[in-house]
Amino acid sequence: MDTLTQALRRARLLLALFALILAGFAWLNLRVPSAGIVQDALLDTANPYERAAREAAQTRSIVKGDTLSFVLSFPGGIDGPALAQTLRMTNEVRQLFPEGTVWSLAANSADYRVDAGSLEGRAHLSVADVDATGRLRSGFDLAAWREAVRQDRSVFGSLVSPQFDSTQIVVFLPEDYSEQGVVDRVARYLEKREISQLEWLLFKGDIHPTAEYANVSLGGWSVARGLMHYALISDVMFYSTVGLLIATLAAMLALRSWRQAMQVSGVIFVSFVIVRGLIPLMADMGLSFWGQPVYERVYFLLVLSALIVSGISLNVRAFEAYNEAWAAHPRLDRAALWRLVAPIRHKFKVVVFIAFLNFATLPQIGIRGILEVGVLSALGVLVQLLLVSTLLPALHICVGGSPADAGASRWGRWSEAVERMLRRVPQAAHRLLARLSPRGSLLLSLSVTGLALAGAAVVVVHDLHSAHPWIAVRERPIDYLPDTIVDRGRAVLNRPGGAGFARLSFLVLPAQARESQVAMDDPAFLASARALQLRLQTLPGAMPVHSILDKLNQMSLRSPDIQRPLPQSAQQAHELLQLIRWDLENPRLAPYFWSDEGLVLFAAHAADNSRELRIFAEQVMDLARDFPELRVLPFGRLHTYHQTDAYISQGKPLNVLSSFPLVVGVCFAWLAWRQRRRPGHPASRRQRLHPLWTAMAISLPFVFAYALIVMLMAALSLPLDQATACATALGINAAIDFDIYLVDDFLQALRRGATPDEALEEALAERGHVTLVDALLNGICFSFLMLSPFLPIQRLGLLMVVMLAACAFGALVLMAGVLPACVRAPLETAVEDPAVARFFASRLPDDLSAELPGELSSAQADAQSEGLDADAEHAPAATPPAPADAAPDMRPVASAATAQDPPPASSTAATAMAAAD
Repeated sequence: MDTLTQALRRARLLLALFALILAGFAWLNLRVPSAGIVQDALLDTANPYERAAREAAQTRSIVKGDTLSFVLSFPGGIDGPALAQTLRMTNEVRQLFPEGTVWSLAANSADYRVDAGSLEGRAHLSVADVDATGRLRSGFDLAAWREAVRQDRSVFGSLVSPQFDSTQIVVFLPEDYSEQGVVDRVARYLEKREISQLEWLLFKGDIHPTAEYANVSLGGWSVARGLMHYALISDVMFYSTVGLLIATLAAMLALRSWRQAMQVSGVIFVSFVIVRGLIPLMADMGLSFWGQPVYERVYFLLVLSALIVSGISLNVRAFEAYNEAWAAHPRLDRAALWRLVAPIRHKFKVVVFIAFLNFATLPQIGIRGILEVGVLSALGVLVQLLLVSTLLPALHICVGGSPADAGASRWGRWSEAVERMLRRVPQAAHRLLARLSPRGSLLLSLSVTGLALAGAAVVVVHDLHSAHPWIAVRERPIDYLPDTIVDRGRAVLNRPGGAGFARLSFLVLPAQARESQVAMDDPAFLASARALQLRLQTLPGAMPVHSILDKLNQMSLRSPDIQRPLPQSAQQAHELLQLIRWDLENPRLAPYFWSDEGLVLFAAHAADNSRELRIFAEQVMDLARDFPELRVLPFGRLHTYHQTDAYISQGKPLNVLSSFPLVVGVCFAWLAWRQRRRPGHPASRRQRLHPLWTAMAISLPFVFAYALIVMLMAALSLPLDQATACATALGINAAIDFDIYLVDDFLQALRRGATPDEALEEALAERGHVTLVDALLNGICFSFLMLSPFLPIQRLGLLMVVMLAACAFGALVLMAGVLPACVRAPLETAVEDPAVARFFASRLPDDLSAELPGELSSAQADAQSEGLDADAEHAPAATPPAPADAAPDMRPVASAATAQDPPPASSTAATAMAAAD
């Protein structure tokens, strides 16, 4: 069996293995667990709000589930049909959520009046008031009803708007509810049809009520988070498909081969399936990060973007190296050419390692959603490295594809025209630097970078000392649900005097609990809690603040035995609370409001952004300190939402500052290893690069780009949120290869004996377009984020496009201007000994030395240099000369080609030294 047949057989076996793996991960994709943007959002268990929530959880008599509300709008005001709809929907919602507890004007809300000398409760709305057609019953006075509702502060402003043009039906959910389950049921109810999971998965991201419920919108983060998940899934499916199409077209543009482009997209798609499947796989393995497994959240779209960018970079670079080898050795078969360019994977490892480390630092920010982006993206780049090293060569060996595919077609001509245009940019950069002396180009690079840093410093100093920062740190989750049924509900609830879209929950307990006294029977405790509630209502931004004390206040004032704002004795308090409990249609509602141990204050807020909500929550806690007799514990998921800002503002600068030492450290180690001293080696007599200075030069484009991004965010008033906080790691992942490949081309030219000016010309004028093509492809792929309906993702797409352009400019101008100053004298200056040349020539296989021309392209020389210097497994042992009917290769390969005549001795020596170098 000849070598080519063996290679095809191995490639097919490898493809079959990957097909099985892909099928397994496709099944795992059906079991991906999801979570909301604020669910377990904080990594810091010592956070005061996290500690308070854990303390509140110890009061088990209080139920701490979330709420969902159906908001019914009546532009013409509440009349008979409006009351009939409220009554009818209350009964329907009861059946829809049997595990929950409904609170509305028609359920669990009573108006207490004195009847025959005692308090009697009557429902605010019942079938005795209005019939199913909306006709008011005889004797029902709508104006008097409105006045009675207005006097009951427990429902006025919460269950009915002050303008009497909307009502709410609130569902108190159990603590273990499913957000997606809630959305599924609500959607089936309002749309009056069955909705398959496939529909949610592919394109459904909103609920569209039928005409019967056209005036209904939704409130509460319980349903908002569930709807956000489905909007995310459909958005991910659509834009990942768009990204793959863009990646395919971009790869065709760069490679001029539709078959190679399709293989690039296929490998990227495989990475999508594998990385998403890793989420349930890690959960099944019990793998957790900071105490929780990894979930799919709204930011998974950023992970896919990172995979598209790294996939294009690695796979296109691999095919570019293959195409160069194919152009130089057209008679070699595909398997032999892949073996020839295999050593380029060493540069891939450096690029992937830097990207991996930067993604791995994202947990420094302290936000779980950002941590999950970092974990999945870090695993994703490792998967990409594995695929480009194994799946891509096997796929290409079986399928084929070369630049000859385009031929003289219109696409081929366009591709060549674009390439010629792109070549002009690095050539212009080289001409600019060539006019300057090495000192002049160094000063230009440092001056431009310094100016950018100065501009960024002005922004930072201003924001540190100003109450109105140019770059606000804030999160706005509603931006992920624009123009949806939830967004419409938010608009209704956040009107002046409205009930408020979000409700912050605070558990109020006595500071010193007494065993002989039930807290809720203690008049002093009730009075202090009432005073706190009234004070909270006066805070800036506060919307209605409600508790069970509102109902106690109404009953106490009307009770013939009390006629005070609150009960005056333990017996009075106990009797009134017992009366309320008895009058509840569903007693399960009571523990949501109070228990013997204490009560819950619900402080409503517009929650338009996390910054304003955090300020309000901090004001509540500051005010609570004025009541030392009370113990106030914030609880609920909404509190973690407003705390994310503090961690982003503190953790993001640390994350940025740690990124640069990582880049410098890894690049220093790579350059030091690439230029390690080997006595007698020809490379020891060539000029070299100073590892530390060059590593710092590699980070120069990122310094410039980050400074530019800071100024852009300040100029456009773009906030810093969880999405934009990932920009640095995504930028390094996308742009690090710009610098690595350009520096390596420069170094290879030096090692072949070129002067710094000649090396810069080769790296920039001749091969700089490769860097520009890479930047263009990545920019195109990130640009599709600007099409997302999610505003934070749109902003991230804009920032990434600008960052990539800045990094490309930094690589081609700023870093290139510094490189000549990084050149150092050779390690050895001895005259070359012919015996040394013969020694290194003897390390080359005879068939390879007979095939390679005297002048190697930089990619080929690099591949051979990496293969012989770095990894012995890529340096095949010497083999006997190939027979006349065999194509030359790194090992015998069946081919119909005939061997070429051996090159001149001088060419052979040059080839040997270049390959050994």
